[in-house]
Amino acid sequence: MATTQEILDAAKKVGKLIAEHPAAKKMDELMQKLQSDREAQRALTDYNRQMQAIQEKQAMGMPIEVEDKRKLEQFQTALATNVMLGSIQRAQIEYLELMRQVDDAIDNATPAPGAPAPGAAPGGPAGGAAGAPGAGPGPIITG
Repeated sequence: MATTQEILDAAKKVGKLIAEHPAAKKMDELMQKLQSDREAQRALTDYNRQMQAIQEKQAMGMPIEVEDKRKLEQFQTALATNVMLGSIQRAQIEYLELMRQVDDAIDNATPAPGAPAPGAAPGGPAGGAAGAPGAGPGPIITG
């Protein structure tokens, strides 16, 4: 049985491997470039401010004016046509795909609660009914 420390050590190794992956390096590089790209920063700031203003109006039950929607569309266009932000978006997609694959690999290596451990006989200590000795934790009940 793995200890907490062994799991944390393995997680640190995975984190280091992810940081060395081309998708992570590309994200880091582009985020550094974004810091010096005033046009991209302004486009993001304008869009975020307008979106926040619209959300505040919605929260207060106020109508969203045509002018508010027009400004939001204008800022969305500025975001979509900015080369730096487009590059960042593509890099984010690559990075998120890597993270999805890592998550899937972890999920596939972890048996579902109550399922027999790999190689264990069904109904044996690792795969018995919830509450049976050696069965592991039972289902989480919320309510």
